[in-house]
Formats: sequence, C-alpha cells, structure tokens
Amino acid sequence: MAETLFELEHAYDRADLAAVFREFADALEAGTTVELHTADTLLSVDVPPRVVAELEAEREDGEPPVTELEFELEWDDPDGTSVRVRDAEPTGDAGTDDSTGERTESVADPATASIPPEAIAKGAAGTPEASREDGRRSRFEVYRDRADEWRWRLVHWNGNIIADSGEGYSSQSNAERAARGVMRNAPTARIERRDV
Repeated sequence: MAETLFELEHAYDRADLAAVFREFADALEAGTTVELHTADTLLSVDVPPRVVAELEAEREDGEPPVTELEFELEWDDPDGTSVRVRDAEPTGDAGTDDSTGERTESVADPATASIPPEAIAKGAAGTPEASREDGRRSRFEVYRDRADEWRWRLVHWNGNIIADSGEGYSSQSNAERAARGVMRNAPTARIERRDV
C-alpha cells in the first residue's frame, strides 16, 4: 500500500518552474540530495544513479479544458531511506532556547531557503504572503456541501473565508481543478472598477 509522504501543489510562472527543475537537475548531476521546503515540512531525497522515469500527458474535457503533464521517478528502496520528511525548523535569530537554555543559531526560513517558488503562494500583487515566519498561511479547502455538491473556499490564516467557488461541482476533482485555476490566475489578476 502506497503512503504519501510529501505533497506540494502550487501555481508557478514559467520562469519559477524552470528554477525548480534546474535545482533538481543540478542535484541529480552532482549526485547530491534534492531538497524541497514548505513552511512546515522539509523533504530530502537521495536519488540513486539509475531510476525509471515515466512521463504522462492527459487532457480533461471540462470548463475550461485542462491539460495535465505528470513526471514520475521510481526506484527500488529496500532500506526505505532515500526519502526523508521532517518538520521544518523554525526561523529566528541567535538566542537562547527557552526549553533547554542552550544557545541557538539563526536558521534560514525553510520556505525560502532552497527553492523559493515552490513553497510560496503569491498574493495578487506578487508578494510571498504564505512564507510568513510565524507559519500563518492561507489555504484552499475543498468540501462537500449540504446539497452533496463539491465546492472550494479560500481561507485566510485567521479562519476568515476570503473567497469561495460560488457554485457547486459534481465531483471533488472538478472543484480542485477550479481552485487550481484561481491559483494560476490570481497572481496576474488586476483590479478593475466597474460602474454599477
């Protein structure tokens, strides 16, 4: 039975995505550990010299139609040690750890230390609002409503609902696809005033 250890989904500009792939390529060529960070989690992967790679392209009809490209790497991992997931270390200045009394060093923000674009949900103005040091970040929630339809809502870190789908979807995947559409389009959206 497969277990999901780490999952990351984020809308990227092409240049940001190229930086993520470049980071992977550099680590693969050098034989070093590939690391991905989110605000909460650090993923470390030691890719062996030989892997099976699978590339799959799909097109889903819908409103709007969506094309999906999946890239998957697979290898034998008898010891189960090639992938490690742990909590990201908190950021802070050098000081004293209140629980141990030991001196601590400043730690770089794990959300931006290795590959900035992969973990930062950019706001409408392009600012990295989700990389806050205190771990507060907005989230998309996909849920089933009382009418048995799927909906999405964008929830601010303080629990307030910022936006919602405004309509129900027949499946969870359609609601998730709609939320991804908002993620893709919001960073480039602009405000337009319209007369009523």
